[in-house]
Amino acid sequence: MSFSWHLPTISDVVLKFSGDLGYADVYGDTQIFPFYKNYYAGGSSSVRGYKARSLGPLDSSGNPIGGSRRVVGGIDLLIPFPGSEKKDKRLSLFVDGGTVFSPSEQVNMGDLRYSYGVGLFWYSPIGPLSISYALPINDKPKDRLEKFQFTIGRGFR
Repeated sequence: MSFSWHLPTISDVVLKFSGDLGYADVYGDTQIFPFYKNYYAGGSSSVRGYKARSLGPLDSSGNPIGGSRRVVGGIDLLIPFPGSEKKDKRLSLFVDGGTVFSPSEQVNMGDLRYSYGVGLFWYSPIGPLSISYALPINDKPKDRLEKFQFTIGRGFR
C-alpha cells in the first residue's frame, strides 16, 4: 500500500508526505515464502543515502536478501528551482526512513534506517531526472551507503 500526500504551502512550496507499507505471506499448502517475491528497501526510490535494495536481512555472506514486510516513508519540502520560470525543475529537502523485515523477524520500528538530504528533480527533454545527496542518520556498520544518487527515466518518488 503506497500513499503520497501533497500539502501546498506558500509561494509554490509543497510539503510532500509519502509512504509504502508491504506485507506478504505464504498461501495454501506453501510452507516457504518464495525469495523472488521479497520486498526491498534502500536507494533513490525509498531510503536515499543507502544503496538500492540493501536494507533489511542479509545472508551469511552479507548480501541483502529482502523480506516479506516493508516499511518506508519520507517527507519532502519541494521548492521551485531559483531563477526558473518553468515548473519542470524543483529542489527538495527531505528526510527518509524505512527497512525490510524477514518472516522470522518481529517488526521493530527501532530497526528503521533514516537519512536526510537535498535533491534536484527535473523533467528533462530525455525524461525525468533526479539527483540527490543524502546523509544517513543512524547507519550501522554493515549498511551499504551511497550518499550521491542519480536516476533517469523513472517517475519521481
